[in-house]
Amino acid sequence: MTLAERVNWQRIAYIVESYELVGTDGETFDAYLGEMIGHYAMPIIELSFAETILDVWTVVPLPRGVLFLEHANNILQDWSEKGFSSRLTPEDFKQITGLDPAPIIQAIRSPTPPAPVS
Repeated sequence: MTLAERVNWQRIAYIVESYELVGTDGETFDAYLGEMIGHYAMPIIELSFAETILDVWTVVPLPRGVLFLEHANNILQDWSEKGFSSRLTPEDFKQITGLDPAPIIQAIRSPTPPAPVS
């Protein structure tokens, strides 16, 4: 794994840990997330997580585990089918995740989206 891939993985792990997104699904969550990473670039997954958090913000308790990943995956599939369209500004992304939005912006603007990690 390259340094860039490790950094991307740490960013995803930070969001997952910050919002306690694994819930009670443990290994099932990890396997599902691994599948997502095999299909989509990690910066785009990060953005789908922020979009999902925005979507479910008012739901108590916050959906976690596989339910959360299914929602994020639906966003990713929608972007794949209909074209990319995020509702979040870079400032929104930073406020939701606490992370620098620059890697996300770079991934979105790149002419060829970064390949997923195998």
